Amino acid sequence: MKKIALIYKNRENQGIIEYLEDTLYHIFAGYIQIESCFISELMPHEQIEADAYLMVYENMIYQLKDHISNFYKLILLGRSIRREFLHAMLEIPPDTEVLIVNDTYETTVQTTYTLYELGISHLNLIPYDKELAASGAYDEIQYAITPNEENLVPKTVKKSLNIGYREISFDTLLKLMRKLDLDNDVINRNLIRHLHTILEPNSDYHDNYYNSYLKGKLLNRVVDNSLEAILMLNDKLEVVYFNDKANAIFETNVNVPFASIESELIQGEDLKNYPLLLGEENYLFEKTTIKLMDETIGYLLNLQSEKLLHDIEINLKNYNAKKGLVAKHTFQDIIFQSESMGECIQVAKQVAQTDYTILIRGETGTGKELMAQSIHNYSHRSHAPFIAVNCAAIPETLLESELFGYEGGAFTGAQKNGKLGFFEKAHTGTLFLDEIGDISPNLQTRLLRAIQEKQIMRIGSDKVIDVDIRIIAATNSKLEEAVEKGKFRGDLFYRLNVIPLFLKPLSQRKGDILPLLKFFLGKNYGNVTEREKNLLVEYQWPGNIRQLQSAGLYYRTLGKFPEYLYEIKNRKQEGWREPTENPLEEKGRLEERSPMNQSAVVQRILREIYEATQVYHGIGRSAILAKLAAEGIKLSDGKLRNLLSQLEKQGLISVKRGRCGAQITEKGMAFIQQL
Repeated sequence: MKKIALIYKNRENQGIIEYLEDTLYHIFAGYIQIESCFISELMPHEQIEADAYLMVYENMIYQLKDHISNFYKLILLGRSIRREFLHAMLEIPPDTEVLIVNDTYETTVQTTYTLYELGISHLNLIPYDKELAASGAYDEIQYAITPNEENLVPKTVKKSLNIGYREISFDTLLKLMRKLDLDNDVINRNLIRHLHTILEPNSDYHDNYYNSYLKGKLLNRVVDNSLEAILMLNDKLEVVYFNDKANAIFETNVNVPFASIESELIQGEDLKNYPLLLGEENYLFEKTTIKLMDETIGYLLNLQSEKLLHDIEINLKNYNAKKGLVAKHTFQDIIFQSESMGECIQVAKQVAQTDYTILIRGETGTGKELMAQSIHNYSHRSHAPFIAVNCAAIPETLLESELFGYEGGAFTGAQKNGKLGFFEKAHTGTLFLDEIGDISPNLQTRLLRAIQEKQIMRIGSDKVIDVDIRIIAATNSKLEEAVEKGKFRGDLFYRLNVIPLFLKPLSQRKGDILPLLKFFLGKNYGNVTEREKNLLVEYQWPGNIRQLQSAGLYYRTLGKFPEYLYEIKNRKQEGWREPTENPLEEKGRLEERSPMNQSAVVQRILREIYEATQVYHGIGRSAILAKLAAEGIKLSDGKLRNLLSQLEKQGLISVKRGRCGAQITEKGMAFIQQL
């Protein structure tokens, strides 16, 4: 506890004495005790013992020479006024004569000087003198300013502004804090709060204090919270600064010479990511020479623990996994026996070791994302994020902001603090752009620049951001035709088509059908008859592996395959022919086929919608009709529209406009599982 002696001439103004004591107790919290001393009451040579002395008037110093042993501890009490009264003083008309009234003429003069120092120069300030007042010198003055001494204002004054007791100045409090060696967070906080409430003439000095304190606290917080051990050495290799991490490693202090690392290593060339063994732990060591002009004045050392870096990498992987930003599959997960798939995997493994852009091409359901994940996990980027984006599933208006991110307030509905895009989230990793052929021309332009320059710009920003990513694109579209028709930029196509990978449809690699089915069925595969295996191999599988997987789930649940497999076999025995690639050419023959039961048709439609449903889109009527036609089911567009309407009324599906199409609902999924 520090002791402050607050020295007055006498006890005449008890109000201001209590106010000043309260102010000091408020700012210095529980760190001080105050003793009020009055010169008029001191005995000859009586000593005042305190850690600091505050005297109210400058001329007191002569009266205190016999009462204070150490004048270094003596501080003149500076005064100021509260900021809240500035506006009222500035509203007084310029050149107005204003009477300044305080308890004594001496304090009145002090108040007058204070107001002039604070910039109240548009007024003619007149210190109040009781003797002159008796002669009527102030009878014509209409305005007065007083620091809580309204009872002393002459009755002739019509407008009196009470600015309250004068506050202790910032300079006084700062000197007192340093004299008492109480430079801590609590007192600095209170001092800064006090500074915001008062007017001070030397604003630059106070701003410098505030900014320096702020910078110091922030830098200390950043350095102490750093994951690195940080040390500062002088040119004699003596420690002049270290953070908590360094202290834990070396158990040192600033007075102990730094001897844990060879001096030749420190005084040599600057180093970065240098492997260093300290004790029994490995570190990455970085050394930077600090120079003033061409003179070496010290060294900055940074050490990162190998164990800590490993833990960070594990945590990052766990975070990415939790967010779904990882590739789950490898080449070992690809089940095949066909020669064409084996060749495709060999090519994929080769290009995985590069950073070249890859374009995976193939029909829906052939396993394009499985291939993309396998390439990522086989590459040197396997530890980094893998982000898959279905360009057809996200509405065009949303896709741009999802890919490139945006700044806060960039558009209506934007998050307050903005948002990172997929390009930035995939930094150092892989960005998989599925259904790339469906993006708009405007987005194609932005995407081309991002791939070409490895730079992006968030929506609503003018700042260019460098990104280090590997692009893997996929499409089931014939992009060459889209380029010829002007629907897809040629330069973007050639930028994407650096290394093309072609995944053949399941109908062209019959050898993979049964191995895949065995994987989907597990122990149930032994129950499949030879006749059913033949049916499976003969079937064309327009939905490819995804459709085969659905058929496997159907079998595991009901003990048999979907009806369309058996129906096609029966029709073949009746002389029925497989449909051609264009369902419209089969129109005549479709009309001759025996119609399916409507319940079976509805179930087939529900199954198609279920298989196509994703987060942002489902399947349109044209696609449903094409899939039904491929399975030999004749249905008009009007009939399909009616059936979809009935299913929607029953709550089994939802039908939306645009590219979203029909999507299965939870009720519909439950219904399918009961079939």
